[in-house]
Amino acid sequence: MKKQHHPSQFIWLKRAAVKGSSLPMNARRWVYIKTALAALALIWTLVILVLVFSPTKYESKWTLILPGAGAGALISLDSIGQATSTNTSPYSSSAIDPRENYKALSMSNSLLNTAAKTAEIPSNLMGKPKLTLPNQTGLMQFSISSTTAQAAQNKAWAHYRSLQSLLSQLRADETQQRENGVKIGLDSFANKVSSSQHKILSFQSQTGLVSLDQFKELALTIERLRHSKVNMVSKRQGLLASQKMLETHLSLTPKQAADLLKLKNDQIYQQLLVIYTQATTSLAEYSGRYGKKHPQVMTQAHQQDALFQALRKRCNILLGYQDDVLMLKLSADDIDGRAQLMRQLLSTTTEAEGLNQEINSLSAQIAEWNIRLENSNDDAAKLGDLNREHQLATAVFTSALAKLDIGKADIYSAYPLIQLLSPPSLPAKPNKLSTILALLGGIVASIFSLAGLSMLWIRKPILQKILMT
Repeated sequence: MKKQHHPSQFIWLKRAAVKGSSLPMNARRWVYIKTALAALALIWTLVILVLVFSPTKYESKWTLILPGAGAGALISLDSIGQATSTNTSPYSSSAIDPRENYKALSMSNSLLNTAAKTAEIPSNLMGKPKLTLPNQTGLMQFSISSTTAQAAQNKAWAHYRSLQSLLSQLRADETQQRENGVKIGLDSFANKVSSSQHKILSFQSQTGLVSLDQFKELALTIERLRHSKVNMVSKRQGLLASQKMLETHLSLTPKQAADLLKLKNDQIYQQLLVIYTQATTSLAEYSGRYGKKHPQVMTQAHQQDALFQALRKRCNILLGYQDDVLMLKLSADDIDGRAQLMRQLLSTTTEAEGLNQEINSLSAQIAEWNIRLENSNDDAAKLGDLNREHQLATAVFTSALAKLDIGKADIYSAYPLIQLLSPPSLPAKPNKLSTILALLGGIVASIFSLAGLSMLWIRKPILQKILMT
């Protein structure tokens, strides 16, 4: 069994705290004075030892800044595609401060070891720099100490260069990984471009349709033919109107006009016509003077009939038929210019017939071209789909290539640029902070010691008053 302690056993503690020792006042005063002197001597001995044996520290300071603005780039390739590269501000995200990332890198053991090698000092002597990140700024304020001013500055430069070197390595690695990711897709994109191009070439060789421009030209050709046909039809209508007017004026058909011109151009017929005209005139003159049985009238009538029969015979030879009314419509002198009008009628009729033949030919061509156009509709649609597929594949492939090239230049996307705002300083005098802290610690310790002894000195009346109540 455990031995239980009765509260009466701690009465001596109460008595010692309240009544203290039984020393006289003067003796008790000397005990407190000696204790105070011993405490002060111990405290300041320690302070002096710290001041004596603490090495002198020189502190070099430098400041880095992260620019807040971002850069951007846009490449547009006509009819192919585009690639965009944009570096936004490193502070655009409220959840991540790039300075904290850089702080972790600055304090990492790997960077400190690299900085020690750069400064050509042992790793244990490098030490970690102090880093301050002022709010609402892009500043990073570094400081590092050493036993000499030059050594402190060398360590600062070594740390800065090591940080920049580490960031360059990280950027290169990030760019390489991104490039490898894009290259994985490039082979697939290149295969799609090659496949789509092969489909187009194969389709062109099978159908003979080289491009959509060829299909458009086919449609334009039909429109041009139709336009020409409309013009020719309009011109033919004008010629037919002229022909109708001449036929009405001459009271002749185009065939009759042609036959009359053939008779007019025959010299024998023209001579017979002239003699017949003269005989007819003489007969009319004699008939007016003499009676029908007069010898001269009868002679002239027989002569006229003989000439008329000669005209009929000649007309039959020239035209293959005889028409008494038609052959007498031709005058010997052609005073009224009927021959010219008949030629104009023949010319108009011939031109109208020629236009009619051309219109028929154009109609046949238009029908043929329409058949070709209808047969090419599906081919053109298929070729358009193949061209769009090839253009899309080419755009994706080209954009990937452009993105790959732009990505090589975009090295600050993951690790923003840092600039040296103020270079590492060469301290002109040692850092007095350790001395100030040691002296301040001694003063505070002395005050606390004297305050403690003072409270012990006046504790009896205070405790007695508390306990008595």
